[in-house]
Amino acid sequence: MLKQVLVGNSGLRSSQIALGTMTFGEGRDWGCSADEAMDILSRFVEAGGTTIDTAPNYANGGSEKIIGRFASGKRDELVLSTKYTASSTKTPLAGGNSRRSMVQSVEASLKRLDTDRIDLLWLHFWDFTTPLDEILRAADDLTRAGKILYFGLSDTPAWLASRAVTIAELRNLAPVVAIQLEYNVASRGVETDLLPMAENLGLSAFCWAPLAAGALTDGTARKRNSGKRLPSYVQTARDGLASIAAKTGIASHHLALLWLLGSGRNLIPIVGARTSDQLTEMVQAISASLDAEIIDEISGLATPKLPFPTKLIESDYLRTFALGTPERYDKPWPSRC
Repeated sequence: MLKQVLVGNSGLRSSQIALGTMTFGEGRDWGCSADEAMDILSRFVEAGGTTIDTAPNYANGGSEKIIGRFASGKRDELVLSTKYTASSTKTPLAGGNSRRSMVQSVEASLKRLDTDRIDLLWLHFWDFTTPLDEILRAADDLTRAGKILYFGLSDTPAWLASRAVTIAELRNLAPVVAIQLEYNVASRGVETDLLPMAENLGLSAFCWAPLAAGALTDGTARKRNSGKRLPSYVQTARDGLASIAAKTGIASHHLALLWLLGSGRNLIPIVGARTSDQLTEMVQAISASLDAEIIDEISGLATPKLPFPTKLIESDYLRTFALGTPERYDKPWPSRC
């Protein structure tokens, strides 16, 4: 059975993995039917899953409608997580981070999900336009109205996310409890800023594309990636996982998920599936754990590029200026992550 973990510094509990539902609906050739989606949801809940992640633009609202039908009669057993920002139309007023966009998106999602509240609302991605004050005040108003219970930031730069957390704390607004980001064995850039920020500010990190859209599996990448040449850094990670899989007898995609769960960070992978059997197989696999040596070997498959001034301030030269010679420090130099 899946374990339950706390989301950031809040009292919200989530299953240790969340179910991603971008594949729900047959609007695209890599989607699944409503019946298959209902079966996936049932398998997830039977395995102890609680958190379901969706968005209004997934299958043009079809994903939310499927989840709404499934949640009927079992709403209190689920953590429904959806987003606002992305528009399913080209109308300029239908998207963005504004208060107007947030309110109209939440109202529409509540209808499609057939519920009276959204457990976790995400700002889907930063729009480079709306002031943080407006976003946080709108989220606080919707929280006070009971339409959303918790608020998080997806695909937002670390400096903005940290500022949002601070503003909410200082003004006694509904807090930011989590961030959502791309993170997997191949894509490691978040280790330089977003993950250290989340750890230090007490935020959970929900990780989308934990298998790089299927590229880190033993088989072929998901259909929407077929025919496309994988970036070199993804291919390197894929080949490395295959080598470790051959030695350990653990499938590549299982290694990728177990690496995330065994990182020691407050990470919640968002796992998608096109069939119920795929989901069952992944849930069964994560009941295992990896030895520290294997985790280290997987970590060595990719190295994040360090932005300025990380390498400078971590250098022995400046550390000596700040703390004296190495034999005089009491504590080891802190890790970036």
